[in-house]
Amino acid sequence: MSLQKLAAFLNRDRNTVQKYIDQGMPVVERADRDRGISWIIDSADAVRWLEERSATKVAEKIGDVRGMSEDEAKAQTAVYKMISSSVAAAEDIRMVAKIQDMLDLMRQDYVELLLRLGAVPDTIAGKVDAKMSAKVRAIAEEQIQSALKALVAVSEAEKRSKS
Repeated sequence: MSLQKLAAFLNRDRNTVQKYIDQGMPVVERADRDRGISWIIDSADAVRWLEERSATKVAEKIGDVRGMSEDEAKAQTAVYKMISSSVAAAEDIRMVAKIQDMLDLMRQDYVELLLRLGAVPDTIAGKVDAKMSAKVRAIAEEQIQSALKALVAVSEAEKRSKS
């Protein structure tokens, strides 16, 4: 699969899949624009890598299970399956959302907001008397920059998702 097709297949953003590759997800062939070579990724290998990565993360969270009895292991497995199916059901009925998906949406909105707000000072300055336009532009830019500095949701959400 190409990088774009794999992203669609995994229901992830293309940049997220690129991060996976940077973190070690196997690829058959890396893209090289200069030589006209596209990404080639084996989807089965990619999914296997993601599962192993997820399993490793879970193992790190639950700690050492070697001293656990078979009954304790079965009980713990049942609890994890129940939690997993509850999360899947909640996702299905849209009660919860994946953090990365929400961050991607917020990031898209933030970029759009920056672009549109960036045009506001010039638009306002163009609609007032020429003698006042520079001062009006400066005031609008100052207010917009002040408001943008107050927006912390994207950076805070990213910090929290990494911890």
